[in-house]
Amino acid sequence: MKRGSQRKGSAKKKKRRLVFGTLIVSIFFLLAVLVGIKLKQTYDRKQEEKARIEAEMERKREQEAEEMRKLEERLNIQINLDIYSKAAIVKDVQNNKVLASKNAEEKIFPASMTKILTALIAIEEIPNLEEKIKIPVDEVLEEYKKGASMAGFQPGEEVLARDLLYGLMLPSGAECCTALACKISGSEQAFAEKMNQRAKELGMLNSNFVNASGLHEENHYTTVTDIMILLEHAIKNKTFYEIFTTRSYTTAPTRSASNGITFESTMYEKKSNLEVTDGEILGGKTGFTNAAGLCLASLARVEGQEYLLVTAGANGNHGTEPFHVLDAENIYSQIGAAIQNE
Repeated sequence: MKRGSQRKGSAKKKKRRLVFGTLIVSIFFLLAVLVGIKLKQTYDRKQEEKARIEAEMERKREQEAEEMRKLEERLNIQINLDIYSKAAIVKDVQNNKVLASKNAEEKIFPASMTKILTALIAIEEIPNLEEKIKIPVDEVLEEYKKGASMAGFQPGEEVLARDLLYGLMLPSGAECCTALACKISGSEQAFAEKMNQRAKELGMLNSNFVNASGLHEENHYTTVTDIMILLEHAIKNKTFYEIFTTRSYTTAPTRSASNGITFESTMYEKKSNLEVTDGEILGGKTGFTNAAGLCLASLARVEGQEYLLVTAGANGNHGTEPFHVLDAENIYSQIGAAIQNE
């Protein structure tokens, strides 16, 4: 009886051990399955991430290739320079490439494009543009006799330096140039020496300036390439850029205008709306003398990118069609049309 009980107890223990062992094996098996599933999920996620990264890299490669193709096309735009102006140069500012040129190194008379250099030097030399500067009497009266364009300030009155800068850039006022020149250097002749020094520093190697306004003199000359160099540097100056791209501006009250004088850029004298395919002309400085013809140094944005154009020597005058402006619309529109067709 006792032995039978022992056998039964032993059998129960074996059964419990068997059940426990089976349970342990099942648990381990289940854990292994779960770990396997987890590893598989991790592997799948890694593979998916790898595929995603590879797809993204391929997309970026394709995008970069497309951008390079478009850039190559932009840098090789064919521009027809059968225009009114005798000399011209157009440049892609962002990519630092001249897209087209015509007689770019030939000597021209810059007329009032000269005022770009005058304005740049004045901005660099006068730290406080709220400073008042006197309009010289004798020098300005002499300019009146020569038929120079004027902004409307009176000889002898004091004007803010800022207003003088807008006065020389927008309505092309010679009295503004003379006032700034005399303030900075004591005389226009001395200021011309500073102009030539600054021009050389900028790399304008084929230019010579003898006055601050651009009134015609045989020894006052440049090239469209040099004006391009000048303008490209000038627009990097925040104050110059702001003035250059302003269409209209009203000064502080003056002796003759209690509400100030309102200036408008001479670029819009004959055309109030300038039309450019997929772009706009942001600003420009016109110039004219009988010897220089119609001239224009301008900045445009086409398809979100900035371009510079300098033209000179277009036949015409203040009474004719604005052939220099028409050339700018034409050339910038050629760029816009070419980009549209990419």
